[in-house]
Amino acid sequence: MKRGVRFFIGVVACLAACTVGVAAATLDEFRGVIASIPVANESRIMAALALGQRSGFPADETYRLFERVAGVTGAAADKEAILLVVVEAIESGLPVDSLLNKAFEGLARGVSLSTLGHLLDVRLRLLEGTSDLFGRCRIFRASQGAVVAAGSTALAPSVFDALLSNVGDALGDYVESGGSPLESQRIYNQVEARLTLLAGTAFSADDVELVLSRVEPADLTRVVLAALS
Repeated sequence: MKRGVRFFIGVVACLAACTVGVAAATLDEFRGVIASIPVANESRIMAALALGQRSGFPADETYRLFERVAGVTGAAADKEAILLVVVEAIESGLPVDSLLNKAFEGLARGVSLSTLGHLLDVRLRLLEGTSDLFGRCRIFRASQGAVVAAGSTALAPSVFDALLSNVGDALGDYVESGGSPLESQRIYNQVEARLTLLAGTAFSADDVELVLSRVEPADLTRVVLAALS
């Protein structure tokens, strides 16, 4: 399985390398696709996208999702609900990659827009809860460009975001599989298995150990219960 993960990471890296020099989606392009829905919160969405551009969010993938959502048959309110999940993540300074991936997956599977919006909202709450949990456990996101000392609990932004996204994804997968939020150890085991499998990709084994040594099973249950409430 690890070989498959490394292959997938390699493919993503190659694709990223091939897009070097290609201009990212512009705000005018976003405005055009948003107007085609249409939405009730255009000003908020555009403000978040401008913030995302300044902070280096994945503009092209976000634009591609907005295009896909706009092109699906369905109520404008349901489409906007999906866009607003991404918007809220940007506003909160959370990584959006895992939400985009889940949205594309749902659209490919033909999940209804209303159901997809709900699933994404739960995933967003799990990301928020996990971010808060990291803070309580004194696992921090270092400033962009800051030198991160070995053994520090302030992690490089890319490492922090990857850990946060993967813990959130593990919790989301657990919930969507019908797992009980009260089975703390099972939840912890799922998070541990995912992070251990991916160690050596976007984060190291030491980074995984940092998270697993500070996060308790009961902490994860509280995050899941809050997301579902």
